[in-house]
Amino acid sequence: MAKITSITPTGQWNEFFKFEVRFDDGDFGTTFAKSTTPPYAVGDDVTYTKNEKGTIKIQKAGFQNNYTAPFAKSAAGNDDRGKSIIRQVALKSAVEMSAAYVSQGATIPVEKIFELADKFNAWMLNEQKGASHEEHFAPRVEESSPF
Repeated sequence: MAKITSITPTGQWNEFFKFEVRFDDGDFGTTFAKSTTPPYAVGDDVTYTKNEKGTIKIQKAGFQNNYTAPFAKSAAGNDDRGKSIIRQVALKSAVEMSAAYVSQGATIPVEKIFELADKFNAWMLNEQKGASHEEHFAPRVEESSPF
């Protein structure tokens, strides 16, 4: 563990800003940051590694670089969020399908759109299996269907 004693800007390399960093143990080297203000400051206790070119990689004390994606943190919260997204997709699909029928001159009550959305939702959540071959191809008596 070392303490940073100075940070001096030394230019830019591509989209990164270069800094010379000095430590209380007498060592120094070049670091890179994505902004003009690096994520460490004079006085910070850090651990660092230095390669043969003199480039230093700094890790602040107590900081662990184990990033977890925001949606992967809690399985319980994800289930509710996932179901909410599926429900929204089901409703959007039902509305789009109904709009296609309406554009062909059909009239579809709002209740039917919600029923269709519930069917889509159940199918996407594997709560309802698709229709059998016989059910799917059974004669239909719907007059508003363009097919």
